[in-house]
Amino acid sequence: MTVEMLARELGLWDALKINIRTQAGEGAEALLKQLSGLPVRPSRATRSLGSYLSRDGVPVCIRLQFAQEPDNLRQTLLHEIAHVCDHLSRQPGRRYRQAHGKSWQQWARALGTSVERLGSSEALQHLYRQRVKLVAVCQRCGAELHRTRRLNRRHSYLHVNCGGRLRPL
Repeated sequence: MTVEMLARELGLWDALKINIRTQAGEGAEALLKQLSGLPVRPSRATRSLGSYLSRDGVPVCIRLQFAQEPDNLRQTLLHEIAHVCDHLSRQPGRRYRQAHGKSWQQWARALGTSVERLGSSEALQHLYRQRVKLVAVCQRCGAELHRTRRLNRRHSYLHVNCGGRLRPL
């Protein structure tokens, strides 16, 4: 799935094109071409709604957690598209810095999304609660450590509260 396909599915593509052309000026068509073909991949994350990934100054993909509410999904997609537009219009071929700086905020406002963090999604919290499991027990105090991912068995870990050794399960 690409940005254009998802944006069309969510009813955002026409407004996006207009807003990008207004904000980017003469470089808008090249920006739209790059943006439209950018892949959108599902994320397995349960603590973040989405992310933009670039390597060596080249956009790789947008990752979205599709388990969130439809309105949150639209806002998250716009948020990540603002990152892509900011990156491609400001620093072509260079590393992307200041992810939520003034330039990104201008793009976010131009695309019609909030510059504030969306917060959390009830659907994502439910997904997190389903995935969390017991991964270790403290040998000193017996406290249980619950996480979504197991601990690396090659390392040793200490319990923060009592200093006892954690035994991975």
